[in-house]
Amino acid sequence: MTPNQPKPDFKKQRLEQLFAECQEQIIGNIIGPFGLSTAMFEDKSGGNVTTLHNFERADDNYVATSSDKLLHANSKEGYERKQYTLDQNSWDTRREDKIKAGVDEYTGARVTMDGMVQLADGSVKAELDHVVPIHEVHHTPKNHLALGQVTGGDTVDVTKIKDMVNHDNNLALTNQSLNRSKKAQDLDEWMDGTTGARPDTRNAEHFDVNSEQAKAIADKAKMHMEDTADKELLKKQAKELALTGGQQALQMGLRQSLGMLLAELVNSLFNELKQLIKNGVEAGKSLIADVIARMKRVCQRVASRFKDAMSAFFEGGISGFMSNLLTFLINNVVSTSKKFVRMIREGLLGLFKALKMLFFPPANMTRMEALQAGLKLMTATVMTAAGILLEESLKGFIAAFPLLLPIADILSAVLIGIVTGILTALLAYQIDLFFHGITEQKLDELMLNEHLRNQLAHTLVDSLMQIKQNQIHINKRVAQIEAINASTNQSLDEFERLLWLAKENK
Repeated sequence: MTPNQPKPDFKKQRLEQLFAECQEQIIGNIIGPFGLSTAMFEDKSGGNVTTLHNFERADDNYVATSSDKLLHANSKEGYERKQYTLDQNSWDTRREDKIKAGVDEYTGARVTMDGMVQLADGSVKAELDHVVPIHEVHHTPKNHLALGQVTGGDTVDVTKIKDMVNHDNNLALTNQSLNRSKKAQDLDEWMDGTTGARPDTRNAEHFDVNSEQAKAIADKAKMHMEDTADKELLKKQAKELALTGGQQALQMGLRQSLGMLLAELVNSLFNELKQLIKNGVEAGKSLIADVIARMKRVCQRVASRFKDAMSAFFEGGISGFMSNLLTFLINNVVSTSKKFVRMIREGLLGLFKALKMLFFPPANMTRMEALQAGLKLMTATVMTAAGILLEESLKGFIAAFPLLLPIADILSAVLIGIVTGILTALLAYQIDLFFHGITEQKLDELMLNEHLRNQLAHTLVDSLMQIKQNQIHINKRVAQIEAINASTNQSLDEFERLLWLAKENK
């Protein structure tokens, strides 16, 4: 660019593009985040997989599935011991197996083969005790979420919890007096407590408990409970995450690719219609022929985007799977409403696109242009998130009018799509102005530098010409001196010859 060439009017160019971008953003939002999402996604408070944090709440508003809601309700019901106890024959078999060891596991006292514990003050019957009480197991929500099963439509099966609580690791043989005193208390708490008859003496001393051995038994039982529940919960949640993650990936991928093609179709139809109204039918064509030609161009433009649609499907699939996982991780700490679940999904998609643009820009794009495009993507993401927050409020406002109630969902999505589309385009316009301002400043600097370079070049040329003239003059002077030298040498030679002749004549 030379100093005499006019600078490009970036503001004018951007203003010409602003309306087109508003149109694209509005159509994209109505079809995408605020259109197809409503039809394709059933967002749930708490996400698609029930976390322990949400299951432990008093309400089931953040429990993901209907079966998990039944498990949640069962965990809140009153404790019924009989649903967790073994039949008498199984219980007696477990007791007899323990008697064979011949020892009271809490006190260390000897147990005879007829099932009597030999204590200092006499013999008492040996009984089995649930180290971790059934009551405590029932009121631990994790056990229901991990081990509970729903069968027959709405029937909760607690067989796995029953098996866990009656496992050998949670059964200890002790004497009847101690067992009746402990009842449904935690073993550690019971040992530190007191009885009514001996308020000044700990139960551990009163019943002659081997505290170290009893604590080891309690730790083993609790570890068994934790490990069993944790493993089952991990298997359950991993399976559900894989299933729901795959569904979210497919839905998000389809939404992105389908949304791109539909947006291209609508935009192309709109532009062709605008050109038809503005310019009329092309010369030499009938209206029908012109419309057919325009429809062919629309189809060609849509078909040309199939490669981009496949790329969008891949990007949407990744963000869909990751957003499902991220929602699950967040809900392990804090419960999120369904609009925040949606914000996580849309926000992660926008963040993925922006980071891809920043770190893996297209080959024909500079780093500055990639930064500019990345900022515009982040702006669109923020505006979409803001729109999601406002959509529920707007939907409630519209639903307050009886005539608009049937179309409240559609109307709120369209209105929010229009508003967010316009604001996104306006913010993108401001970003472009900012970067183009930097570009103009750089162009000015380049033009100034070019002018200075031209001045320097002219000066150098003038200096070289002067040096050349001086060299010519010097060469002439050198030639004159050489001629004088030659003449002088010739004169000297002639003078020497005359002197020699004069000497000879003498």
